[in-house]
Amino acid sequence: MIREITYYGNPLLRRKADPIAKITDEVKALYCDMCETMEALKGVGLAAPQVGESLRMFVMCVEKETEEGELVFLKTPKVFINPVLSEPSKEKVSGREGCLSIPGLRGDVVRPDAITVEAMDLDGVVFKERYQGFLARIIMHENDHLNGVLYVDRMVDKDLLKLKKGLERIKRKYNSEGFVALSEKTA
Repeated sequence: MIREITYYGNPLLRRKADPIAKITDEVKALYCDMCETMEALKGVGLAAPQVGESLRMFVMCVEKETEEGELVFLKTPKVFINPVLSEPSKEKVSGREGCLSIPGLRGDVVRPDAITVEAMDLDGVVFKERYQGFLARIIMHENDHLNGVLYVDRMVDKDLLKLKKGLERIKRKYNSEGFVALSEKTA
């Protein structure tokens, strides 16, 4: 089932998500819904808080990036449950990021070029893998969602100012109840 997206300005995006204690049928159903939602919206990653669930889980559908910069997609998106990131590379790279929760806007974010992630899959098996380049960026971006951090929080202030009007528009359009983010650089 395609889930509704939680948009910028909704306080849920600023909460630290709760760990998943046990792989249940509900967690598996959430995984399926997240995959379907990500595919329908043409995203490359999606975190549970983005579909209204404050749980430490995200999915990614990219297997690798070729030397020519083309993305190779997984047949079945990979799930990361209760991920822990470690060993960020000393080399940092700037890259353009967007977010399904912040539609239509993009910004440059400096992140480590590589990262190690340890997480659990849907069978409860713990795995540890190293990612580099665009895949590492996806992992760090989605993991940020689990900690209440958005890519705009990592932008340089002068670049963030360029997005301020767009961010305000998103808050008004998608959060009619007038939610205000709990911690927001653009306030």
